[in-house]
Amino acid sequence: MTQESNPVVLLSGDTWHIVAHSRESYVARCGKKITDRRAHSRLNTIGRENLCPKCLRLFSESSA
Repeated sequence: MTQESNPVVLLSGDTWHIVAHSRESYVARCGKKITDRRAHSRLNTIGRENLCPKCLRLFSESSA
C-alpha cells in the first residue's frame, strides 16, 4: 500500500485531517490551520468515516 492511498492523518481538536507530514504540517489538506495537535495515524487506521468531510472529498477527487 502506498502512502498516497493511505495518507497521514492528524487529530486536531476532535477531527482527523489529512496532512502532508504528521509532525511538520501546519495546514490540513482542507486548508484548516493545525493548532491543536493531539495524535497522528494513517487513514486506513482511523477509517474514512472519522475524517474531516472536506479532506475526504479533496482526497477522493485527487485519487480518481
